[in-house]
Amino acid sequence: MDSGAVAERFGLGAGERAWLEEAALLPEPVRALVVPSGAQAARVLDLFALEAVDRVEVEGLWPGSGGPWGVWPPELWYVVECMYRRLCADAELAAGQWRDWPSLVGVEDPRVRVASLWAFAAMVGAQFASHGARGVERSVTAATLADVGVQMGRSRRMFGRLSLETASWVAAQFRGRLFWVGGLQFEPALLGNQGGVEWYAPEEARGLGPGMGVGDPVLRLHIPTGGLDPVAVQEALGRARGFARECLGIDPVVATCTSWLLDPQWGPVLGEGSNIVGFQRRFTLVGAGVPGESDVFRFVFGMARVDVGGAPRRTRLERAVVERLESGGSWQVRTGWLRLP
Repeated sequence: MDSGAVAERFGLGAGERAWLEEAALLPEPVRALVVPSGAQAARVLDLFALEAVDRVEVEGLWPGSGGPWGVWPPELWYVVECMYRRLCADAELAAGQWRDWPSLVGVEDPRVRVASLWAFAAMVGAQFASHGARGVERSVTAATLADVGVQMGRSRRMFGRLSLETASWVAAQFRGRLFWVGGLQFEPALLGNQGGVEWYAPEEARGLGPGMGVGDPVLRLHIPTGGLDPVAVQEALGRARGFARECLGIDPVVATCTSWLLDPQWGPVLGEGSNIVGFQRRFTLVGAGVPGESDVFRFVFGMARVDVGGAPRRTRLERAVVERLESGGSWQVRTGWLRLP
């Protein structure tokens, strides 16, 4: 099928068309695309932990659901097939590598907006098998899969309709790049500068000791929605290095976190009793930081764009965000590191 015709039918841009064209040329997957149905589909949706409003809508879009949206044209199957090919080809993507993934939030057809969901659903069995072969506990796999529902819920709150804007983030878990272990999410990677992630210059990094050099293995830490309970964080950090050794085949001596939550400007605002401040103090900051207003608005307000005038001021956190910006200040995303026990 021609990617250009598919892009035209669904109103996709040049970037999405190029992505489909590249994915269509990937090798045929060992396992053919099979979107689960019936009881198996319900089990997958249970694992994805979709919010009620998202689940009801997704069920109505499911292929073969019996409703008008359940009749899928060949062009839609082509999009899902391309996504499935990409996931299969990247199943063992090397640490430190990243693949772009289309978000499709602006597409009118709701089935296309969440086309990634069906590719992910088709990979669930392989995900359990892959994790099991690594020695990953089933409870960790299930917790990791539940992030699909978290991301879909956030996307609805930001855009007002069913979508999966952070499909690239969800795809990372099916590429062996993300594991939800207790109170934190772990991403195996390599130390160095990458996007907003900062690290020391090679000579300075070597001076910090073994395992701290550019290119050495690292666990990047990500904070789940509603996280930062000190006990849960400590428990996850206590498991981190053993998990990396036993399940990921690496032995990192250091973990990093790159987040708006590490901006030290939060300290005076939130005070000593704050979980955010307590989390910050676990880390040594590195680099100068990058602009963080977009991340702050996304995670504090659930807003896709920085809009100081439209932001609510219900909590101390919300008021602090807008008051600093109104006074000419800024917020940053900072990278910090800690040694793993």
